[in-house]
Amino acid sequence: MNHKDGFASIRAELSLVLKQYRELQHFVLKQEEKIQHLLVEKQSLESELLQSKEQVKTIKLAQAIKGADDQSTHALKIQINRYLREIDQCLNLINKD
Repeated sequence: MNHKDGFASIRAELSLVLKQYRELQHFVLKQEEKIQHLLVEKQSLESELLQSKEQVKTIKLAQAIKGADDQSTHALKIQINRYLREIDQCLNLINKD
């Protein structure tokens, strides 16, 4: 084997390695994009879950109000107002992110 054949072989291998490296870079970039998309989706779902949990609390309180006397009704309304303020604060924090 002469030097020209050796250099040609090395160049061919190097070219192949560079091609594989570029393909891997492209693959990694695509995976990072998928991860970012999934993180955004996760945050959205967490926000929806929080809202749903708060709605459940509010519904339970509303159902309790239906069966309560006047004094209990007033206390429950105060509690509902507290929950609504907390919900607003949570939503504001979520929207800031």
